[in-house]
Order: sequence, then C-alpha cells, then structure tokens
Amino acid sequence: MGKKFYWVLSILCLFAVVLAGCKEKETSKVATMNKTWYLYQDQGENDTVSIKFLKNQRAEVKDTSTIAGKVGINRFNSQFDNPKYVLDRDGKTITFKTAKNNLVIKLLKSYHENVYGKHMKGYLVESGGQNYKFAYITKRDKTSNISKSQKTKSQAISADQLPDHIVDIQNSATPLTNKSMAGNFNFSTIIDYRRTDGNLTINQDGTYQMTLTEHSAQKLTDKTDSKVVMTTMVENGNVQSLYGKIYLTAKNLVTIDYYYQGQNQDKLLPKSVNLKVNSKVTGNQISRANIRIETSGDQLYLYSSDYTVRVKDGQTNTKANLLAKSTTAQTDLKDAITQTKDYYDKYKSNPITSNADLMQLVGAISDNHNKKVGNIGVDFGDKYGTNLQPSDYQGISVNGSKQPLMQYMFLVSPSSYSENGPAVTTTKGKFLIYGSLDNKLFLLKQPDKDSTTVTWTMVKDFPLDVPKLKFSLN
Repeated sequence: MGKKFYWVLSILCLFAVVLAGCKEKETSKVATMNKTWYLYQDQGENDTVSIKFLKNQRAEVKDTSTIAGKVGINRFNSQFDNPKYVLDRDGKTITFKTAKNNLVIKLLKSYHENVYGKHMKGYLVESGGQNYKFAYITKRDKTSNISKSQKTKSQAISADQLPDHIVDIQNSATPLTNKSMAGNFNFSTIIDYRRTDGNLTINQDGTYQMTLTEHSAQKLTDKTDSKVVMTTMVENGNVQSLYGKIYLTAKNLVTIDYYYQGQNQDKLLPKSVNLKVNSKVTGNQISRANIRIETSGDQLYLYSSDYTVRVKDGQTNTKANLLAKSTTAQTDLKDAITQTKDYYDKYKSNPITSNADLMQLVGAISDNHNKKVGNIGVDFGDKYGTNLQPSDYQGISVNGSKQPLMQYMFLVSPSSYSENGPAVTTTKGKFLIYGSLDNKLFLLKQPDKDSTTVTWTMVKDFPLDVPKLKFSLN
C-alpha cells in the first residue's frame, strides 16, 4: 500500500512539472501578439524603437523619433533583411540578431502608463545596461480640436504681408449686456498634456483676446510644471450671448512655435509664426471646441472640452477653469506678429552670448537636421547642461601644444545609436561636449579612453547660422 502511494505521488509530481513546463512564457506571449511594440525611455519623445514580430522568427525593428512615429530607419541583419529573434529559455529575454550589435531586451516587470494620450501596456525592461519601457498601444485618447487645427495646410507669406490678412473683429461686435464680465483674467489649464498659462481680456464693446502659453507635455501627475515653452497662441474675436451664457467666437489665431531642444527660457528662439482666420472668404480655418464663460456665485469660469481643468485653491466649481482677475495687459494680436519679427531680427544679429545661447542654437539647428549635429545623433530629451568653464577643458593638439580655449560650451547626451561614438566618459555618464570659437562649432574628443588628454575637433558642415523664422497663412 505504501509503495503504491509513493508511486501515485511521484506520478502527480511529474504531472505538475510537465504542466509547469507547458505554461506559456512571457516572451512567447509578446512574440505571438499581433501588436507593434515600442522600446523607449521617459515619454518616448526621442530615440524610440518600434518592433513588430513577423513570421518565421523574424521581426521588423525600426528606429523612430517618437511612439507611433510614421517615419523611421530599419535595423537589418548583415544580409539587409529583417533580423531573426531568439526567445531565451528563461522566458524573460528576447534577442534580435541585428547587424553589428544584437538588440537584447530583458523583461523585468509589468508596466502601463498614459503617454500623451496613448495608453501603453507592457513591461519595464533592461536593454544595453539601461532601463527602458517596452509596450504597445491599447487605446488613444481623443485628440483635442486644437491639435487637429495645427495640421491643416498653410502657405508661406512674408512677415510684412501677414497682418494684412487679419479679420477686423470690430465690424461684427455687439456690446456686452452684462458689463460685469468685462476685464482682464488669468487662468491655468492643460491642453494635450501641456501645462498652459492663459490670459483672457473681455472688452465691453463685445470683443475679446486670449493668449495661451503652452509648456512641453508631461504626465498629469507631475508635481512641477515644465519650464520649456513650446507655443504661444494669441486668439481674438467676438463675444456672443447665447442661451443666457456668453461664448467666445474666434476670428483670428496667431500661433508662435519655439525651438525647444536645449531651450534657453531667458532668450527663446521662435521657429514659426502662423495665422489662421475664420471669415466668409476663407471659411473656418480655426478648429477648436466651443468656449463659454459662466458665473458661479461670485466666481467666473471658462468651459472648453479641449482643456483639462487645473483646480485652484478656493475654486468652488471643479468642472471648469477658474478665471482670476488680473491687471496684466496682453500684447495685441497684430503686434504679436510684428514684435516677434523684430525680436527675431535682433536675436539673429547677436545669437550667442552665453553657454545657454550656444546650446539652444545647436539644438535648433539639429532639430532641422534629424536631431543630429554633423553626423552624430544628440538626445536633448535625456541629459544636458551649460554649467561648464572653458578653462576646465583645455584641449591639446596633435603636436602637443595647447589649443585656444573655447568661448562657450555645453554638454548633451548622445542618442542611443551614437553611444559608441566620440562621447566623453564622465562620472555622470557619457556626454558629447561642444564648444564654440569664432562662430565655429567644435567637439571635444578623447584620443585615448584611459587618458585625461582631450582635443577639440571642428564639426564640419555645421555653420552656426540662426534658422530662418517662417511665416505662414492658412
């Protein structure tokens, strides 16, 4: 009886082992899902890798700039074919047999996050000794009408001619019946994950102007607002009374975009100025959700489905944006165009007066050259800095003599595919260190990795010219 019991028990144990071995491994689940996976850090704004598992143990591996980016560079194997992938027996490691260096991903733990309206689900992983996120899109939040309106086609126009196309908002204005709503107001909101500072002026003659300053996108849970300025939008139009409420009907919208790679917030560099108008001649070019103003008790509120409410202290209505009285006057919409042009001309005449200026200019030029400085990829979405002293980076020429000290300097992380390039190793990691001298750009190199000797090499085909400010009309 005892022998029979142990025999049955051993069979059960063997059966349990077989079942455990048959359990589908995590990597197998990943490879069999008909999804496009993305390998990225932070919010996937730079150096994202998209991966799609194909038949016959192959995968399409592509370097893209962002999650769901439509344009990218394929990573092939040595035969210029889609690389094969291998699932390790540990059930956690996937190796893609790409040319030169394999791409190895090790799954660590499950992960899900909302990244700028894209709901991501997957894993926190390790690759190349660094931590990444490896996930696919489960759904997308509805994109605001403001974002959609930026994608309509526009035509180039001179800065002098652009103001001529502004629609006169006085012609269709009707004076306010409730004059208590007139005044200057400030408010804070979020538009497409961008923390936004708003200024609204409602005039008694029935016209209004609103200025929105958008900062770079970030998670809704972040405690600190980003300082990087992406866009300033100046809108004006008429105030209309409907259904016992007042609505803001847009007639003109000026959008000023800024370069943001390595941005110097004390001296912004404008990238483009665009004008959209709503008129009988052009049709409605400004596409956004309705904006209405309502009173609640002794407080004034702004409603818009494009805006995510940021609740303020003392706010009694949490479903709308609180308008706070302000004495700050806005720059007129027409003046916003001419002043931006004047500011740009002054900027262009003397663009580099500090380390921060140099970093911003190089970042702007690289933004127009596929995030590259010369032929080297840079990553301003990772680490960068300007707290450098030229005297601490004395270069030595080939003949052993000292090179002239740089005038201005900054450092930036290399992009993931440039890490094996001329980055200088520091206690904080690998960095590309750039300097300028006589309006020429130089890159610091270490001839020997085990030596502290460094040398400055001029970056070819990278003139430090301020990018042209573009003006356009929709």
